[in-house]
Amino acid sequence: MKINKNMQKEHIEDIIAREILGEQLSSEELNALSEWLNQSSEHREYYAAIKTALFSTKRYQTYKNIDADKAYRQFLKIQEKPARKNQFWKYIAACLIPIFIIGGTIMFQMQKEENQHMAIVPGSTQATLQLADGQIISYDEQKLAEASTQPSSQSTITTTAKGICIEPYAPAANESKTKQHNVLKTAPNGEFIITLEDGTVVHLNYNTVLHFPEHFASTERIVYLEGEAFFEVAEDTKRPFKVITRDMTIKEYGTSFNVNTYSDKQTEVVLVEGSIGVINNEKEYPMKPNERLCLNRTNKQISIEETDITPYIAWHQGRFIFNNESLGDIMETLSHWYDVKIVFDNPELKNLHFTGNMDRYGNLAPILKSISMIVGLRIEIKNKTIYIYQ
Repeated sequence: MKINKNMQKEHIEDIIAREILGEQLSSEELNALSEWLNQSSEHREYYAAIKTALFSTKRYQTYKNIDADKAYRQFLKIQEKPARKNQFWKYIAACLIPIFIIGGTIMFQMQKEENQHMAIVPGSTQATLQLADGQIISYDEQKLAEASTQPSSQSTITTTAKGICIEPYAPAANESKTKQHNVLKTAPNGEFIITLEDGTVVHLNYNTVLHFPEHFASTERIVYLEGEAFFEVAEDTKRPFKVITRDMTIKEYGTSFNVNTYSDKQTEVVLVEGSIGVINNEKEYPMKPNERLCLNRTNKQISIEETDITPYIAWHQGRFIFNNESLGDIMETLSHWYDVKIVFDNPELKNLHFTGNMDRYGNLAPILKSISMIVGLRIEIKNKTIYIYQ
């Protein structure tokens, strides 16, 4: 039987994976690998990159018997059917960078530890709304569950399971924009969803502030953002919707996108569907779906690239997806959402990189246990502080 290139590649990938796991290869397999390496420099570079991975494979001999397919499915659920080229990475996921392997893949006796750390819980729906007239309204899950209403002299606000809705308002022709704004702010470990009067839905992440007018003008709709939010903009061809941050303006008429201004180093915009223009220093940068724009705050340079946007909007869909991210950045995100302090015994540990997928509303203890077991770190939880040791 003639073996096509795809079949040969899958066969070679299987050989490399088993070699990394320390299995004894047959003479035929060794010859096949040698022949494949001699075919091109690209093959040799690919092989070398895998062999010189960040961690020594000796640490992972304990996990030789992991069900690779199951492990791959569990922590790389990107909500899209993986391409065939990812076949090899199901093995690497199981032996090199498994971080959030859930269920029966690796069994931990976690119940006792979980009971000890019940105080560490994920974030929830929490926000305060300051109306233009000075009235302050606090919201949490319990209050929203009661489906109460909070009318004010300016507008009527109704509650939903995850946030609030502002009563629709149709401005008169040539009506100028109001100078008075409402201010919605989420808790340091909270999130909130608001439906604005034009039907635009905004999902605010933790520690985020949204300024929006009492009523939009007849010519444009403008809001101001600090933090991170996912926008689903109601279509209105006559009134462009603008999101203004400290260093750019995002302009569109009806679309969905994510804006992240958390970092002091950069601002990110990811476009899901529709089209937008990002305005900076009077220059407009058009974006297409599945593109990510990054503004470097140090050199003021803007870059746009096509990318897999899934990790950037995962929080909006109830997940955390980390794609080769540093442990420092991962723990920074988790520290906000779980309202905990992170202490690294050795700052170099922040540079370890992981790929993984976790439930945004899940328990933190099993995740920390997985990291600890996989890379040989010691992680302790004392009160609401997480200590990470070599």
